This record gives sequence, C-alpha cells and structure tokens, in this order.
Amino acid sequence: MNLRNVDVRSVSNNRPQLQKVSTSERPPPPAVAHIGHCTSLTSSASDAVTVIPWNKPTSRQQSLPGSPQSFDTIRPNNQGRSVGLNDDAYASNTPLVVRFDEEQIQKDELAAAEKEIKMDRTDLVSGPPTPVDDTPYIRFAIDQLTRDEDIAASQRPSTAASSESYPVARIVPDFGLGYLSTQRQREELALTRKHRSTPTPEGRLFNFNATRPLSEHSSPSPIPRRQNLSASPEIFIPIDPPKHTPRFPNLTYVPTILRPISIITLSIMLILMITALMFCAIYSTYHGGLYNWSGGVDGGRYFLFGFFPQILAACLLVYIQAIIATTTRIMPFTLMAMDDAYMRANSLFLGIFPKTMLRPQWQGPLIMKISNSLLWLTIFTIPLQSCLFSVIMHNGVWRWSTVQGVAWTLVALYILILAGTLISGMFFFRRMTGLLWDPRSLADIIALLPRSNSLGDYAETDIMASNQELQNRLALRSDRLGYWMTQHRNQGLFYCIGEEGTATRRYTLESGKISEKKSGSETVPNDVERDVDLYTTATRFRHIPWHLRDTFVVLWVVSALLTLLALFIIAFLPSTAIMNGFRPLLPAATNSSGWTAANFLYSFIPSLLGIILYILLQSIDTSVRKLQPWSDLGNLDGATAGTSLLVDYTARLPLECTVSAIGAGHYRVAFVSLMSFLTILLPVLAGGLFFALTSPAGDVRMFPNMPAFYICLVVLVLYVVVLATLVPKRSLMHLPHDVSCLAEIFSFVYASRMLEDAAFRAPRSKADLVTRLMVTQNGGRHSRYAFGLYRGRHGKECLGVDRLGRLGSARLSIISER
Repeated sequence: MNLRNVDVRSVSNNRPQLQKVSTSERPPPPAVAHIGHCTSLTSSASDAVTVIPWNKPTSRQQSLPGSPQSFDTIRPNNQGRSVGLNDDAYASNTPLVVRFDEEQIQKDELAAAEKEIKMDRTDLVSGPPTPVDDTPYIRFAIDQLTRDEDIAASQRPSTAASSESYPVARIVPDFGLGYLSTQRQREELALTRKHRSTPTPEGRLFNFNATRPLSEHSSPSPIPRRQNLSASPEIFIPIDPPKHTPRFPNLTYVPTILRPISIITLSIMLILMITALMFCAIYSTYHGGLYNWSGGVDGGRYFLFGFFPQILAACLLVYIQAIIATTTRIMPFTLMAMDDAYMRANSLFLGIFPKTMLRPQWQGPLIMKISNSLLWLTIFTIPLQSCLFSVIMHNGVWRWSTVQGVAWTLVALYILILAGTLISGMFFFRRMTGLLWDPRSLADIIALLPRSNSLGDYAETDIMASNQELQNRLALRSDRLGYWMTQHRNQGLFYCIGEEGTATRRYTLESGKISEKKSGSETVPNDVERDVDLYTTATRFRHIPWHLRDTFVVLWVVSALLTLLALFIIAFLPSTAIMNGFRPLLPAATNSSGWTAANFLYSFIPSLLGIILYILLQSIDTSVRKLQPWSDLGNLDGATAGTSLLVDYTARLPLECTVSAIGAGHYRVAFVSLMSFLTILLPVLAGGLFFALTSPAGDVRMFPNMPAFYICLVVLVLYVVVLATLVPKRSLMHLPHDVSCLAEIFSFVYASRMLEDAAFRAPRSKADLVTRLMVTQNGGRHSRYAFGLYRGRHGKECLGVDRLGRLGSARLSIISER
C-alpha cells in the first residue's frame, strides 16, 4: 500500500506500542532510511508500513509497557485539524499501525550515531569554511521558511492539542543579544544532535515518526532548551543598600581627621591664630610695641618672640599635612562612589599617597583642587612667622614690635587656609565615600576585588613600565565602588569595585578545586616575548622612585656630607667662628612698622631652606613607607600578613609610624619616619637663629642663638645618617612599575588566587579582615605571602602577590634579587 497520499491529521493520547515481528514474518527490508538522508520521512518508510483495520475500543484503554499485544495502535482524533499530508487516511478514518523491526532499528541508530560523532568532530575541529559565522543566516532562513506555517497555525482555533502538535520550536533571530558566538553555538548544536540521537525507546520511535504523540504521560523531550544551553551572563547592577540594616551598612565612612569634629577643631585653631596675629599687629601699632627687650638672644623673651611663633605654625602645618594625606588616600574611592561616570573615569589613576609639597596637588574635582592649593600655602607660614617680630626704639627703650607687613600677610594666608579647610570639611560632610572602613593597607585594597568583574582588562598590565601605558590600556573606564546585584536576585547584594553592565566573574570546579572560568576578555594569547620578559630580573627590578635610585642616593649622601663638613669648618674655624657674629651686608635699622631688611633676610631664608629640607626628606620617607611591604614580599621566604599586607605606614602619623615600624622589625622605616618628623626643627630653629645686634665695638652684626645652632647641627648630622641608610638593601624595593595608584596595585593582584581565599571573602569590618589574615595558618604556621611569578586564575603566568604554599601549577616562584 502506498502511503504517499495518506494524511495523519491527529493522533490520540494513547502511548504507542510496538509489536516484535520475527524476521521471517516481515516483508523484505527496504533500503536503510534515515532522516538525514531523505527528504520525505513517509516515502522512505513506505515499504515497511502495513495498514490494517482497527476496531474502536469501548473505553480509554492504554497498553501497559509489558503488554504482549502484537501491534501498537494509534487512534486518530476526529476533532483534530489537518497538519500534514495524510488527508486520505484521515478521511477514511483508517488507523495507522506501524510495524518496526528491532534489529534494523538498532543498526540504523548505530549508523546515525557514528554519523553524528563525525559531524560533531567536523564542527568542533574544522570550524566554518569562512571567517564569518553563518549560523545566524541559517537560522534566519529557517525562520522565513517556517513563517507561513506559523501564520496558518495562528489562524486556527488554539487548543491544547494543536499547540503541541507542531514539532519544531519557533526560531527567534539573535537581534544582537550576543548568544550566537561561534564556539558556543557549535557546542549547542553538537549537544542538541547528541540528545537527538540518544538511543531511548522514545527517541527510537521519533527517529522514524515525524509526528510526536500527544500523550500527557509521556516523558519530556531529552533535547535541552536553548536557554539552558547558553545561559545569559550575570550583569552587574548598582544598587543602594537597604537603610538601617546592620548587614549592609551605609558606605559613608570618613576618616576621623576629616570628620566635622576634626575640621571644627582645626578651624578654631586657625581662627585663634588669625585673631592673635591681628591683635599683635593692632596692639603694637597703638602701644609702641609689645614688650621691652631684655636678655639678648639667649633669654626667655627671645624664645617667646623668636621661636614660639614658628612652633605654632609647625603644629598647624603637621595637622594640615595629615588632612592632605588623608584626602589624597580616599579621594579615588570617593570618586568611584559617585553616580557621575565622568567623575569616576580617571579615579583609578589618581595617587593614593601624598606627594611632595613643593607644589600643590591638583587631582580630584575642581573644588578639591582649589582646597588643596589653599592648604598648600601652609608651607610659607613658618618662614614668615620667623620674621614676625622685630625690635624698635620707643621713648628711648628697645621694645619687641610686630612687623606689620608680615603680620597682615600671615592673616591673609591663614584666612585662605581656613577657607581650604572648610571646603574639605564640607566636601566630605555626609559624603558617600563608598567605604566601609579606612583603606590604609594593601589588604584593605585587595578586599575590594574578590567579587569584581573588571579584573579581566588588567591582563599583561603587571609587566607594563609606566602609568601612561596603564592609562592607554585601561582607557575609557568608569569603575564604581559600592553595592551590586545581578539580574538573578538569588545572588543577593555584594560589595566590591566593578563596572556597570559588565558580566560577573564565573567559577568552575576543576580537579576538586574552585577556579575562575576563562572568558573572552581575560583570554590572553600566547606571547613568547611576554613570557620571556616575565622571567627576567630586568623586568622584575625595573622601577624605583627617582629619588631612591642608586645615582641620586649617592648624590644625596655626598652632597649632604660635603655641605655639613663645610658648615662645621666655617662655624668653628677661629677666623670665621659663628659665635662672633658676622656683618649683615644689609641695612639693619628698623622703620616705624618694624621692618628691617637684615632680620627679614637672615630669618626668612634659613627657615625656607629648612622647610625645603623637611619636604625633601618627607618625600623619601613616603616612598620608603610605601615600598616596605613590597620589599618584604620580595623576600625568598615571603612575609606574614602582619608585616606586609596589613602594614599601613603611609596612613600613620610620624611618631605613630615609628612605634609601629619598630614593633614590626622595620628599623629603617622607623628611623626615617622619626627623622622626617624631627627635621621640622630645621625651619623652626633656623628662622630665629640670627638676630641683628650692636657689638661692643659699636658695629651691627648678626649674632646666633648658639643652643638653637647646636640643635640644628645635630639634626643635620642625623639627616646625613638617614640618607646613608638608604644605600644598602634597596634592591627589593624595585618593582616592574610604580604602585602609587589603584590601577598599578590592581595589576599585581588581578589574577592572584589570593582573591579566592576565605580571608578576603566579604569581610564585614577591618577587625574581621585582620582576624582572618592573622589566624589563617598553613601547616601550623601563619600564612606567608610573596611577590613573584605565578600562574594566575586565567591560566597565564603573572607577576604579582600570592600566598606561598600552593601546590601544583599554582605554585609561586620568587625571582631572586640582582
């Protein structure tokens, strides 16, 4: 019987049944038919199909799986609509019974499976014949071909049966959603073919029957759904945390020195200074001076008028320097917490350590640039305070008087400094800084990265030589610091540095260990030259701040030693002994406003030189503090977290840093830090070191205050010793590039498996982080960390920081010092 004109309009919900027919009873086998070889399924199987009469049962009966019936009968649904070609069979109400041969079916399935395996290998290995993936075009063609059937189906009454009778899923064009990547699409097609050729009883039946039975009790299709094959990536969505919840505290942390109480305290001190200066200037004008002169340059009154103003100015200078340093440290984080992407654009490249005060620091918003510039004017206050008072003749009596020009200049400076202080205070008042605590150490910065989705862009930045290269590589970024969530709400809220709209990091299980999945953005092509560069000491020990390079360190030591030697010779040589005084070579007489050129020159210039020496040593001190943790990490046996990752020397006050460094065994840091603070005595004492007096011979000479001079000599000797301590053991301070901004620090930890350690997994507070790092032990000892060469989470070699003691390919290798 020819079935080419038979049309099957619908089928019943009874489960299909198969009857085993012996080889002798079946007709001669036709040629092997497979869905992949023929265009019409019914024509290829026509010779193996026999149509027999069928009696309508009296009730809904369903054959059991073990029923010995000889044939499986399929009852047509009289109410069904035509969906195919078998109109004649439907019109005659003749049931279709299909007879299958088990042996032939198994042979066909084996042949089909072998073919599918070959097709999978061909798809996965050879790839498309053209550079452009043609899968979207094939899908679009199929969509166009099936559009008419969809339209026809939409015009028919929608029923449960008709909605399930269409065997092909509707194909939706991609529309740029990004799921049609070449490799992923091939894997999906291969997996679909694999499931389609699975040798299950249901699969065997549908390899030869294009119409799927609409049974409620049949098992679901083994073919996976498309959304399961290619799940959409999780996208970072910024979100504000719930209010008044201890689990998600507000990101408004501000260091103590920038809080209103501190700003108000400093403002009151500045107002008192301004008031005192104005009082001295006005009272001196109306009362012919302030106090009678007595005791010479060695008495108590000389200390009051010659040194005490500089001491007060020095206290304000240290306070303001601490404010500038703290502002510099948290400004990048504050910018990353802003909603404006323009403000966040350059935050990764802003310095987080204070720079030299020889010039103002222009970074951050314009308002903070103005504030820093106004605060920078503080460096001129000590030299000006040193020449604030002079001696005038009033009614035949020498009296201490205020130099009017200097006093009112100081009043203007302190008003500007007060304005800068108030600007800083208002900027950080109730400001969303994005911080849970003060990021003072490397551990505090690393704790912001474990959940980050922006680390893939840092590939190969570990061996870049300059900040400019990093900026070129990481251009057009607007990283944000705050709380995040993904479109899958079961992930909950989390806190980190990330990028809006970028996929989250994903993990997989390999060899029993959780590791990060490789993504396209993090996949770095094999670069032989790059791998060679990683292993060279030239790359590992390439960079160090310019003032710590060998040439400059030797230059500092030699210059300071020669200058100090010349000073000793001139000061104590009998012919030029400083205790005898020297001619000022300038007019020493004072006018009515207290101005004298000799006193101003020999007070302002020595104090200015002292402030320059103080600032220069502070720059060296900052670099030593900054690089000390990295130096310890470069040791062959590494360092514990307490002496490396948790070290916060750059955020500590001078004397506080000295005590902390002694406790950690960093004696050079302690000594340099102590001397950088004591060096402030140079501008304080040098400003009142000389004063114009009349000698017994009747001529005017500049006489020194010898106690102050001796103290200055001691400080200068220690200054030279500090410079000499920089000569040895500086090689471990060398790094591939600088670590002055967040991007440079991230480049050394972006691929570190340390980010997967439990110690950095969502700490709730600074105390929680310190506890985790200090109690984490490996083999009965505290975990040790080091800077070296390791295989990162993306499978490539990297230079950076990781925990020692890892096994296998993740083991860290430390490059020895040169």
